[in-house]
Amino acid sequence: MDYSKTSIGVAIRIRPLLPDEALKGHTNSYIEADSSSQSIIVSNIQQNINKRYKFDTTLEETASQEEVFNELKIETLVKKVVEGFNATIFAYGQTGSGKTFTMEGYEYDSRLRPIIKDNENIGLAPRSIKALFNELQNKKSTDFTVYCTYIQLYKENIYDLLNPAHTKAGLKLRWNKHEEFYVENVFMHPCHTAQEVLTYYHQGLKNKIMASHNVNAASSRSHSILSLIVEAVNNKVGKITTSRMQLVDLAGSEKTSLTGNEGMALKESIEINKALFTLRQVISALSTARIGEPSFVPYRDSKLTSLLKQSIGGNSYCVMIACIAPIDDYFDENVSTLLYATKAGNIANEPIKNLDPKTKVIKELKKELKKAKEELSQANKHIVILTELITLDKAQQISKLKEYEKQPLRKSQIKKIQDLRSTLENFGPDKRSTSPEKFPKVAFNENSAQNTEEIGEKLYDSVKMIRDLMEHNKKLKAALRDQTSARKNKEAEVLQLQYENRELIMKIENLENLLKEGGRTNRNLIEMQHAKEDLEKRVIQMEIEREEEKPKRKWASKRVIRDENYVKTVNFEKPASTSPSRNRETKSQMRESEYKMPAIQNKTLQNFDLRPISQDRPIENMSKLDAIKALSMMLRGRAEAAKKFG
Repeated sequence: MDYSKTSIGVAIRIRPLLPDEALKGHTNSYIEADSSSQSIIVSNIQQNINKRYKFDTTLEETASQEEVFNELKIETLVKKVVEGFNATIFAYGQTGSGKTFTMEGYEYDSRLRPIIKDNENIGLAPRSIKALFNELQNKKSTDFTVYCTYIQLYKENIYDLLNPAHTKAGLKLRWNKHEEFYVENVFMHPCHTAQEVLTYYHQGLKNKIMASHNVNAASSRSHSILSLIVEAVNNKVGKITTSRMQLVDLAGSEKTSLTGNEGMALKESIEINKALFTLRQVISALSTARIGEPSFVPYRDSKLTSLLKQSIGGNSYCVMIACIAPIDDYFDENVSTLLYATKAGNIANEPIKNLDPKTKVIKELKKELKKAKEELSQANKHIVILTELITLDKAQQISKLKEYEKQPLRKSQIKKIQDLRSTLENFGPDKRSTSPEKFPKVAFNENSAQNTEEIGEKLYDSVKMIRDLMEHNKKLKAALRDQTSARKNKEAEVLQLQYENRELIMKIENLENLLKEGGRTNRNLIEMQHAKEDLEKRVIQMEIEREEEKPKRKWASKRVIRDENYVKTVNFEKPASTSPSRNRETKSQMRESEYKMPAIQNKTLQNFDLRPISQDRPIENMSKLDAIKALSMMLRGRAEAAKKFG
């Protein structure tokens, strides 16, 4: 890996075939790594493909974790971080291709929890952390402070892995005036040793969202980013730098037909593929962009690409590790990985040293102050020279100027003195007419005095002009400062408006969600109201039908058991009635006391027959309830009689 160039460094790693894959009969006959030429050979006769892809580094199946670390020259990259540059290492590839093992190096148990062991299999992240602190210890003249953050992007939400008590909505992504995205309210833990960082790292791994499917027994369901922020203060030169090292483990692209995901796992796969699709769009846009021509790069389409903006096409050193699964069934996915890895290698970053903003301002002010002092010193020297020349005659002035020319002055000063000397010489008589007859001595002296006055006036005008220029320069600087301050205020206003705009968008989305929920509730209420109205209509219809059927139903057809000699042996004692006919008695005249069962002596109820009850009591005008009551009383009386004589 060559870090002298600024383009993204690309390494290809082919993992070995796993034991369970070998048992299932999987083979690798299409893709071959050639480490001698740092290339990957793809050969598929069925699809008529025979192509060679060349990369910065090619790692074969037998490459160990230590060999990967050394081949990628991570220690050199760590030195860049200590010097003040940003750096990013990220693993890319389909699910089950070995990305997490390359970055972490840990195994997972049946509960999908990492088994933390410090052995030869530890990945690039733990090795890079140790290498960083080893390099910091070698810099004795600089004070360093390291901060650690660890986040994951799950279903387009950002969560702090070092603070599990996060909200369901996750953390917010913000944008600052330096054209950088950052995560708001993420915990930054100061660390003084590599072991402290590793402790936080292992804690975050336990909070990562993992799952199992047909292709991968321990699949990352989120994109994770471990960031190490290094603040360096050099007290000797007063220089402050802030650099960042990002270690990124991307979730793998997934095919539903291979993974067999359903339900929540299927939704996770969709979100993972959406983020990776945006990442591929960004890589394609940057790889085809021409220098000097504007091009649109969709960083904002995904939170993942927003956070990787400075890593891909920005001011950072970047290494991409494209992982390949050596299985013929994954041929299309592997070719896609090789294609985008090739495109990423064409992206040119512009790494710059990240000086602290205060340091930059101080440095610029010192430059301006030094320049102003030099200009003032030159102006003072020039004024002194001109002031001395005013008191001298022409010959002495020319002689004095020659002396100044011999002094170690700047080219600009020498040129000014030479111009002034030539001007003085031009004020003298013409070299072709120097006879005393044409220029008497007195006349020459008068001309010299007059010329001296003119020179003095010009010198005075020159000094005045210099002072005016300096005053004008001050005014221009003040105006520039005012414009800079106004521009910064405008930028702050724009940022505030952007923030308010985002807040309004979020409120609008919440209102839309509430309206959708309210709409569903209203629809349910309307359906319930319609059902209630239908039920009421049915009840009313049933009442109408019952009222219409009342005259048709008569109770005269009801029959009861009677004794054949019932009339002779059983008589009802009825009180005197005012009604002319007992068949026309009213309902109010019927009472329980109207009929009494008389004493029956020496008679047994036998040979029962059936006789209409209407012959004993008129019921045509009775209500159903009254008829039931009358019948109950009669039956109760007869039951008592049957019990007594039975």
